Amino acid sequence: MEHKRIIAKIKNLGLKRFFSRMVGNDRGVVLVFALVLMLVLTIIGSSATMTSQVDLKISGNTKVIRTSFYVADGGIMLSPKVIGRIITDRALPSASQTPLIAYDDYAKAGEDPVLLKKIMGFTMDSDYQSNDDSTTDIAMDQGTLGNMSINITRMATQYLSGGGVEFAAGTEGVGVGGAASAAIIYNLASRGTVGTSPKTTESNIVAKYRKVAGVAGGR
Repeated sequence: MEHKRIIAKIKNLGLKRFFSRMVGNDRGVVLVFALVLMLVLTIIGSSATMTSQVDLKISGNTKVIRTSFYVADGGIMLSPKVIGRIITDRALPSASQTPLIAYDDYAKAGEDPVLLKKIMGFTMDSDYQSNDDSTTDIAMDQGTLGNMSINITRMATQYLSGGGVEFAAGTEGVGVGGAASAAIIYNLASRGTVGTSPKTTESNIVAKYRKVAGVAGGR
């Protein structure tokens, strides 16, 4: 019995020394605490970096999408001015008049350009039609701001009777117009493109434009 008691005392004394050394070794505890803290800070930092990168990508994509939409919308706003000018001048605007804009100016010898024929409603043969199907009517290259492509289709002609107020010319100008007039309906398809291939973003806007003959503006 005495022998067992001595062995038990030795064991208890060994465990007490072990725990006292662990508790009393300040440098070991500080090291473990520092490693755990560094691990936690690393995880938090990595998470914040990933979140920031995702937010930046979302913001960049949103900016590109909005830019392409605004470019396409600009084409819708530009088209009526070009149509009105062509109808008034019976010719396409010159390069000096609109230096940033390119027009589909395909034409046979002694004939009008294809875009003029489309807007005025003139007959086009198969060569003109083939060119029209494969070429953009109006284009504008704005570099890093995006590219604009517009296709115009003359849909119909409506004959209007009465004065300016009677055929709802409040948009075109009250009181303007004779006893009768005509409204030409155009279909406008504008595409705004931002970026370079293969990474490009496109927005497409379709609208209808009514041009009242002899009256400025339209809707």
